[in-house]
Amino acid sequence: MAYYLCIGTDTLEDSSRHHTKRDALDAFREVAEELASYGQETYGTLHIAAKRSECDDDADYFLSLGPRGGVRCESA
Repeated sequence: MAYYLCIGTDTLEDSSRHHTKRDALDAFREVAEELASYGQETYGTLHIAAKRSECDDDADYFLSLGPRGGVRCESA
């Protein structure tokens, strides 16, 4: 299975593919921390599927930065 990460207003077609959940969370953290340094909040969704074409519109996880800077990963 692969993990497809959508950040902000990305669609599934724009999502980035990651081999592990940890890789996807690290990619989200990098972007979210950069945006936070400019005072912008962002969110992300994580979709789990073998192929991008098999992804549901409904996310498996919702991502955001937590109050102490970690990634909050909430099951959908």
